[in-house]
Amino acid sequence: MRVLFIEPFYGGSHKAFADGLVLHSRHEIELLTLPEGEWRRRMRRGAQDLAAKAGELTGEFDLVLATDMLDVPTFLALTRPRFERTPLLYYLHENQFTYPRIRGTKLNSWFGQINYLSALAADAVAFNSEYHRQDFLGALRTLARQPNNWLVEESIGLIEAKSRVLPVGVDLAGFDQFEAKRSDAEPPLIVWNHRWEFDKAPEMFARVVERLAAAGCDFRLAILGDPGFNPSPVLPRLAESMPERLVQSGYAPGRARYAELLWESDIVVSTTRHEFFGVGMVEAMYCGCVPCAPNSFTYPGLVPVELHATCLFESEDEFEAKLKALLADRPGTGPLRASAARFDWDVVARQWDAAIETVRSDFAGG
Repeated sequence: MRVLFIEPFYGGSHKAFADGLVLHSRHEIELLTLPEGEWRRRMRRGAQDLAAKAGELTGEFDLVLATDMLDVPTFLALTRPRFERTPLLYYLHENQFTYPRIRGTKLNSWFGQINYLSALAADAVAFNSEYHRQDFLGALRTLARQPNNWLVEESIGLIEAKSRVLPVGVDLAGFDQFEAKRSDAEPPLIVWNHRWEFDKAPEMFARVVERLAAAGCDFRLAILGDPGFNPSPVLPRLAESMPERLVQSGYAPGRARYAELLWESDIVVSTTRHEFFGVGMVEAMYCGCVPCAPNSFTYPGLVPVELHATCLFESEDEFEAKLKALLADRPGTGPLRASAARFDWDVVARQWDAAIETVRSDFAGG
């Protein structure tokens, strides 16, 4: 089938997913995108800009796949009647109801309303994890109980009925060529492979690492990840305060070096205030890292149940205690790698292809 993939934010993990689906799907997928930019502008204007670009497309499409940055009703209105008989699958990498906000700022309900109305207008809705699906539906139910809200409560059930989970595909097989045996002669290596911005809570990570260093714990650090548009200053300061422990600070120079660092690392940490999927955690687990992450968000679904007590924490004090314990004694990584391997593109592409065919078939049958 011929699929039009609409991505108003073609950068970072969104770009990696779009490119991966194009590469691994058995369907013909054509991209209609805008470059990575300020996300609010993409949500406000993306539908208008992409509707104009859609006029340059030739031929017919069997399905439209749009991500959460697109205002779907506006796009469909501005391109009518082009896609009126084409089913649309709306895919949420994140949502603007529960995405963390900078302290002191208020929720801008317009962006959440775009997600809600887009899900309502779509023929099918998919989330990157079951946690995210329940999180989004729960946010709608909470809003429905508030006075003077702007949604139709019955619509929540309609969205739920047409929703499903389709995970993000990750190029895990590409890490295999860089696999190397970890050295027992070196202190354990802790890796941070997330953005450096407020929603990932790097301040908590820095505080705990500094306390463990002061307590005499032996470890090394690899501070990776994209600094983002508003990076926290704590990670550069942490790198400056303990250079003798530092293996890498900043974005790894190329995919090969990133893979090598993950294979060298022993523990991958997350202190995030949210996580709808967790590509970085999946990559690190596949490469044999033991996670130390919150006992919430998507992590209980990523980490095998038998390792929850060892790897997942509820508070900063518990994070410190469990990280310290992992530095002294790490569990076997076989179950962790197996858990991560289910998100390799060879597995996930088949799920996506089947979903594309099902949505098209259901639409034609209706």
